Amino acid sequence: MHLAGMTEQSLIERGVKQAHARALVSWFAGRATRPRAADAFDDQLPRSEAVRDPDGTVRFAVHLDEKTIVETVLIEHASRRTVCLSSQAGCARGCVFCETGRLGLQRNLTAAEIVSQYAIVARWLNDRPRNVVFMGMGEPLDNLAEVLEAIEVLTERAGFAVPERRVTVSTVGIVPKMAELYARTKAQVAVSLHALEPPVRKALLPVARKWSLERLRETIATAPRTVLLQWTLIHGVNDAPQDADALARFCNGLDVRVNLIPLNPGPIPEQRAPPLEECRAFQKRLADAGVRAMLRMPHGQKVGGACGQLAGALRARASASAR
Repeated sequence: MHLAGMTEQSLIERGVKQAHARALVSWFAGRATRPRAADAFDDQLPRSEAVRDPDGTVRFAVHLDEKTIVETVLIEHASRRTVCLSSQAGCARGCVFCETGRLGLQRNLTAAEIVSQYAIVARWLNDRPRNVVFMGMGEPLDNLAEVLEAIEVLTERAGFAVPERRVTVSTVGIVPKMAELYARTKAQVAVSLHALEPPVRKALLPVARKWSLERLRETIATAPRTVLLQWTLIHGVNDAPQDADALARFCNGLDVRVNLIPLNPGPIPEQRAPPLEECRAFQKRLADAGVRAMLRMPHGQKVGGACGQLAGALRARASASAR
């Protein structure tokens, strides 16, 4: 058993005394000295390499086994540190502007493998970042049980103690799993929307062919807390004034915020972000319609660590070296 996948309670359920369980959890999180009980558990973290972007973002290539590489990103903005975790190696959902989507799904990660990514970053920093987002490789709701278990470990008060409300789980809209997500964690939920015109939405997000926009909106409406809607701005695709107006109508009556993300360079060279002034005009149009909207500037582009960039170039290099 690997300590990265264990909470104090799960250790107790396996016969570990409470005092020893708490000591193990605290030690693995870097908050105490190593207890003797640690000898009975696996605590080794996967090998990783860190690459720093000039903007301060750090991308970690984490080698889970000989064939499995995932990427984890540390984003530092002002005094805020956020760790972006992967929940799968590759992804089955195939969003066209995402490098990870080109890989297909290799496999789900275990809770221990997910938490190990955070532990690698925490040890690299000698600190425990307070913000975690499941926005790395993979669709978290396609691996929901392990993601929920990882959240329990990360939020353990005696351990890493990440506040649960500072954890965000992002999904492309796996409608049947969203009610369980709402019910089993107080983590924030982010939904990748990106387009509202059915042909455009289906072209960008293959998942849109499976669950209608109407069903997705109904599911968002049942959320017990504010939902973050993510909209990747792509020049000439979803950045027109009428797109902003349609998004404002979609938001009407919902407890949502909008996160606008200018497209990062990705698998389709012809697709690019709109000019910054047009992104700001889109944001203003939403704000004028009463929609809370934030324009998120890119982090980690130069090291392939920005949204939509994870795994493509790295996996290509790994495959080439293997040959």
